[in-house]
Amino acid sequence: MGVERTWVEDAIDAIENTKIRHHNYELTRARLAASCRATFRGELIVLVGPSRVGKTRCIRDALNVPRENIPDANAWMRVVVVDAGNDSRGGEFSTKGFMAECLRGIHHPIYGMPAEDDPWEEHLQAKIHRAPEAMLRMALENALARRRTEYFVIDEAHHVRYAPGGDAAAARILDSYKCLANRTNIKLVLAGSYEMLSLLTLAPHLLGRQQPLEFSRYRSDSRLDVSAWEQVLRKFSESMRFRDNESLSSWNRYLFDGSHGCVGQLSRWLRAALATLLSDGGDAMTQEILTRCRLPAAQEASILAEIQQGERHMQSFSGSPREATAPQSHPMQSEAGPPGNLSAKGKAPRKPFQRSSKRNKVGGRA
Repeated sequence: MGVERTWVEDAIDAIENTKIRHHNYELTRARLAASCRATFRGELIVLVGPSRVGKTRCIRDALNVPRENIPDANAWMRVVVVDAGNDSRGGEFSTKGFMAECLRGIHHPIYGMPAEDDPWEEHLQAKIHRAPEAMLRMALENALARRRTEYFVIDEAHHVRYAPGGDAAAARILDSYKCLANRTNIKLVLAGSYEMLSLLTLAPHLLGRQQPLEFSRYRSDSRLDVSAWEQVLRKFSESMRFRDNESLSSWNRYLFDGSHGCVGQLSRWLRAALATLLSDGGDAMTQEILTRCRLPAAQEASILAEIQQGERHMQSFSGSPREATAPQSHPMQSEAGPPGNLSAKGKAPRKPFQRSSKRNKVGGRA
């Protein structure tokens, strides 16, 4: 006789399997798809945003990557997706290890797929270990041509910062990606945290070949974002049980603050709360459970600081500072307050390179 499932287990599965097509996601997916269409081969697209905002899924949906991304009947792969992991010795980024991951992602018949008599991949790993990195690189370039790959996606690309040699090494690695795109005539897609913005400045040759796109979090100073956030909460509430006619919307501000307006972080938080509810044998979601599962204040502050720094880096040259760089406000909060464009003395700052209006002395220089 099987054990009867609880509603909490069903709710965990529902959150895992539900793909909420919320406003920020749909907007970013449309922009990314259009940018990929307009990008020439040999150029690159850069997608940045907070951690757990949904960049990976957005890329896969924008490029129509199937769940099982394997070569088709013609042995072609229109899109190849790989992760740039810092999983070498001491948490370093290994260029050779990355080449091996690329060959696995493109299903290379020699260096990417184990033989039938090698189920634990011991022989495959030994073969890769013996092969020079230059040989693996050449194998990847040939495979990209044979697979007729159009898009080569490198997720978590900011991990190149962990390469031995620091920023100088990271710049060389990024520049090698540009060479890879040129030589193989592909469109390169880099995705990562806001840290990618500062990394790209290390490789000036890349800057003129890309236009960064941002998958932003929801912001409390936008009525559209507040409305979209409320829709997300209602969707997640559908699979949960509450008390006294409550729902996740009852704790809108609290959930927004704890997840910084990122749906992925909200999902992680809710799943942690459901796990606690399951272990405790609870029968309803409460704010007390959510509080117990909220990240420590120091961790939340660190995440928020990284997001705000990235948002400042994404400001356009002529744009005004974002409200998000100031202390975080709450959804539904009144928009009234002191003007944001006043200086400490209460005077609006002048635009750069404009003189103050004053009369010159007679005979003075015009």
